[in-house]
Amino acid sequence: MMKILVQFLLITFLLANESKSLGQIAQALPQEKQEILRHIFQKYGVLGGSVASFSEKNIHSFSYGYAFPDSIAFSDSTFLRIASISKMFTGMIAMQLCEEGKLSLDDDIKKFLDFPLYNAAYPKIPITIKMLLNHTSTLKDSKIIVDYAMKTIFRDSSLQTQSIQPLKHISTKGNYHFLPAISTTKKGESIAIKPGEYFHYTNLNFVILAHIIETIEKKPFYLSVRERLLQRYSVHGGFIVQELPKDAILSPQYLWKNQTWHPEADYYTKHYDSVFTSILHYTPGLNVLRFSPQAGLRINCTGLASFFRQFLLDSAMQALRTKMFTSSWKEKLNNNAGQFDNLFKEWGLACHIIQTKQGPFIKDFPWIGHIGRANGAYTIVYMSPLHKKGIIILINGMKYQPKGDMGFAEIEKEIIKSILSE
Repeated sequence: MMKILVQFLLITFLLANESKSLGQIAQALPQEKQEILRHIFQKYGVLGGSVASFSEKNIHSFSYGYAFPDSIAFSDSTFLRIASISKMFTGMIAMQLCEEGKLSLDDDIKKFLDFPLYNAAYPKIPITIKMLLNHTSTLKDSKIIVDYAMKTIFRDSSLQTQSIQPLKHISTKGNYHFLPAISTTKKGESIAIKPGEYFHYTNLNFVILAHIIETIEKKPFYLSVRERLLQRYSVHGGFIVQELPKDAILSPQYLWKNQTWHPEADYYTKHYDSVFTSILHYTPGLNVLRFSPQAGLRINCTGLASFFRQFLLDSAMQALRTKMFTSSWKEKLNNNAGQFDNLFKEWGLACHIIQTKQGPFIKDFPWIGHIGRANGAYTIVYMSPLHKKGIIILINGMKYQPKGDMGFAEIEKEIIKSILSE
């Protein structure tokens, strides 16, 4: 009887120190690190979030707070819209198509578009697939694009019927979607903003890239992600909320305003079909803004850790990883827009490269990954391919938001430092 009791208690202890996230299993981080992380989350007024670290052998995780204030806890199986980390998935598919000979990094994008999109200031310089992947296309984001995306994604309750308008409607004559040909530095120097040379981080790059993917694949973008990437590693998630498991908890993204948490995205009081425009008769290549390929992947922390852990260990992905993680742009004098507090010094294809000591990263270089910021949420994935390890941070909102166009937020630096410390 005593032996059975001991076995039962041992099993209970093991279960208490593991988290099973819809097929993904993570062990709890050591208690000492949990206490450090709990203090950090409290310090910055985090509503809810998860942290995961992964190595060649395992995944460890920690969760804190709420997915919904004072009601549903945030766990490592809680899904969250991970913002710009989504771009890495879009980029991976583009590179798979390159490996299959269906696309080339040097292809002029006009080959795949049914609307004109070129930098009128440099008409002889083609905008290539590579320029989309490494943010040197000189394309820019605009409020008009954001507004058009909102109309594409969400139903207008005042309309009895609503159809998704084609992406080609963004096309206008001239230089509308591109940066100016000349920019002036703080020192008053004039510099040329040339495609293929000047780095300017832009969401529109990955919208155009996903449109090209749909044109080639002849299927909706979200299906390509599911079939080519998520199913490969048995990870749940998707670029539309209907892709999530029926029992999934999807956390909104929050801003703290007037002493109250305000859900800014993925907060639904009605059925999804009443919120989103219908994709029942969606034609591939119509308008990929519907799936937010630059920011719209919903996935949970353990699933994201499992995905990138398997991606690093997958021998069939070796060539793709090498190409993706190889530098395709480096900062030089006057070739960088200096966004995110000049965080980006080097870029691969759809990923940030850190080669030397920067922020919380002090060894095990290079570190490859992406940051995400959207509607109050903060997300991060960075991995060390040589050491087969990485870190994931998902935060749905926090009271003490950084101000300005920052690089790594202080909370991110503290979390990464605590995880990477021996």
